[in-house]
Formats: sequence, structure tokens, C-alpha cells
Amino acid sequence: MCNMKSQQRLPVHRSFNDFDVFRALLLQRFPYRMVPQLPPKRMLKGVLSSQSEKDFIECRRRGLERFIALVIQHPFMSEDAMVDVFLCASAEDVQQKLRDSFKSLGDEFMTNWIASKAKDYLPADIEDQVASCREFIGNIESSFQRLRDKMERMTQRSNEHATDLHLFSNQLGMLGHCLGPKQDNVQRVWRTQRRCLRRMSQEFTTLANKAEQKQGSLKEMDVLDKLSMFVDLLHAYKELCDRHEHSMLIEHRKALLQNSPSNLPLGPMTTNSLAKDILRAQQLESRLAKQENAIVTMELRNDFSLLCLHQETQIFLRHLPLATQILVGFIQSQAQVHSEMGALWSELGFTLTNLRDHSCSPEPEDFLSPPSSPEVSSVSPTSSTSAGFLVPSSSGDPSSSLDGPSPGPSTQVQDTPRPPPDNRPRLP
Repeated sequence: MCNMKSQQRLPVHRSFNDFDVFRALLLQRFPYRMVPQLPPKRMLKGVLSSQSEKDFIECRRRGLERFIALVIQHPFMSEDAMVDVFLCASAEDVQQKLRDSFKSLGDEFMTNWIASKAKDYLPADIEDQVASCREFIGNIESSFQRLRDKMERMTQRSNEHATDLHLFSNQLGMLGHCLGPKQDNVQRVWRTQRRCLRRMSQEFTTLANKAEQKQGSLKEMDVLDKLSMFVDLLHAYKELCDRHEHSMLIEHRKALLQNSPSNLPLGPMTTNSLAKDILRAQQLESRLAKQENAIVTMELRNDFSLLCLHQETQIFLRHLPLATQILVGFIQSQAQVHSEMGALWSELGFTLTNLRDHSCSPEPEDFLSPPSSPEVSSVSPTSSTSAGFLVPSSSGDPSSSLDGPSPGPSTQVQDTPRPPPDNRPRLP
């Protein structure tokens, strides 16, 4: 991380507990601001595999980076001393330094110069603006959440594609090392096929390696992180609105009711001593003054919270046009990845076609096609050796051959002798 004062890059280590303490103190320091959420701390043990656990840790790391990015880019929180302490303090005592920094500062209302003049900067229709924006956020939040999940799933499928190609290549390699049966003619055929399968395995390994380089590309992951950061900003704004409605306003109203003059404790008044009566009157006036100050402070705090909510709304609306830019970037990255993978598949198809033509001839349909004549034909040793397959002769003549008659014992297959017509059995 970078030291914001000296601009020197200093490596620091932060645990998840450090982030947890930091966020809790941010909520106390900036109760009227958008404080982003943290990713889940852990997952259920024994439910997912070790690879899934690694993916979860990597996803949590990216979530923590987005949390820090949103805090640093916030125009008010980024200038706070507590943020500087978290980024630059040593790992051993960072939590204690954060607590000490918060104790010396208090919440934002105590240190912001505009707190006492917040009412002068509030729009006249602030309540209507906040209500309409909150309704708008509620309508789009779930849709953007689903978009982010689907985009993450598409990126994950591209990663699984490279893994499947590696498995496919391994299976081809295993087939290329399998020995055939003991028959000589089948061994010749399978030996040729083994060479083809091993070469195909090499080509698919090359394709899988290239696909592995394409998976999780920097552009694709950058687009996914931007959309995830936008969704985190949506969650932070919605949480701020809920906090303002259910927590801040209720607490302010309770404080106003408790500090109203009708709830002041009045002691018994006696006329025994004039000095005691004067003392009680002074104490009552002091309590009234304190409670009036408390009421004024609560009203100022309420105005300041509304002003902060208005500012946070403007900050969010400035980020709203980024949604379409992020989606356009995702479409471009997907088009580039699929175009490059399509070119690799076409190149692989051309290579394997040439490999089949040179090493796997004759064509498979020649081997699987039935003979042209139902008669039993002769087999030529020369043709079977050169072609590697048992190829029927072009004629049903037992004396015919592709290379003519050859010396030596005859390899022709003779017809089965039939009994003469007179010796055939006759039906009664």
C-alpha cells in the first residue's frame, strides 16, 4: 500500500480481523456516509473442495481490495487520519492505533466545520429527493446483483473450458499409448491410429495452454471487478438509507422526547430556607440550559445527517453512468476472447485435417464400407501391406489381383464345393 503523506510504497499486511475492526470504527466515525461492506469471512468447512476453498480465498481477497478502493476514492473518508493509520501503521498494533485515533477524533459531526450550518445547504425538497432515490435504488439493486452473478459465472465457465481441454488431451494421450490385440492386421491398423491420437493429444494440449492464457484475462477480470464495485456501492447506499430511517431518526426523536422540558425532574420546593430555594432554582436553570443545548445539538445533527445523505446521493448518481460503460467493456472483452478462441479452433481443425490425410489414410468410410459384391473375393498381400487395411479386390474373379499373380502359395479363398444336382436331396 502507499503512504499518503510521503508517497512511498510500503508493503503492509492486514488480516481480516483488521479489516473488521477498521470498518466498525468507520461506521462510528462516519455514521452518515456510505461505508462499503466486507466480503464473507469464511465458508462452511467440509462442504466445498480444496479448489473451491482456493477460489473463495481469491474472491475474498478481491472483495477486500474493492473495499479499500471505495474507501480511498470517497471524497470525505479518504482524507481522514484513521484511514491513513490503517494504510500505513505496522501490523502488530494497527487495531489499537485505530481505536486511539477514533477516540481523539469522535464522529464526523464533531469535526466537520459545516455541521453547524448544514440547514443552510439543504434543498427545500430534500425529503422527496431521498425517498425517490431510495426507491430507484431498490428497483435496480437486485437486477445489477444478478448481472454481476451471471458475469461471474460466464468468467468461471471460460476457466472451466481450459480445464476440460486439458482433460480431453489427457484422454487422447492415454488412448495413444494403449496396445492393440495380437492380430497382425489389427496391430497395423491400431499402430497408425495411435500415432494420430498422440499427435492430436499434443495439438489439444497446445490449444488448452492457449485457452489457459486467455482465461481470466486482465481486461475480463477488470470489467468484473468494476461491476462488483458498482454493486458494492449500491449496497452501501441502500444500507445508509436504512440506517438513516431506522436508526438515526428514531434515536433523534427519542432524544428530543427525553430532553423536552416536560420531562425535567423537579425536586420538592420548600420555604424553610431562602438559600436552598435559590440553589434549587439555579440548578433547575442549569438543567434547562443543558437540555436546550442538547435539543439544539440533536436538531443540528439531524440536519447534518440529511446533508450527508444528500451528498452521498450525488456521489452515487455521478457513478451511475459507469454501469453502461462497464457492460460495454464486458461485451468487448467477451467478443475478443471468443474471436481469438475461434481462430485457435480453426487452426487446430486445419492441422488435424492435414494430420488425418497424411497419417490416417485411407479414409474411415473406406474401412467401414461393405464390399461391392456379395461374392467372396480374393485378398492381395501386397495391397493389404501397403494400405494397412484389408481392402477387397475390385473383381470377384479368384485369379484377379491388384498387382497381378504372384509366385508362391496361393492366397486365394476358394468357393465351397457344392454337391452335383443329382445328389441333391429332393422333397417327397
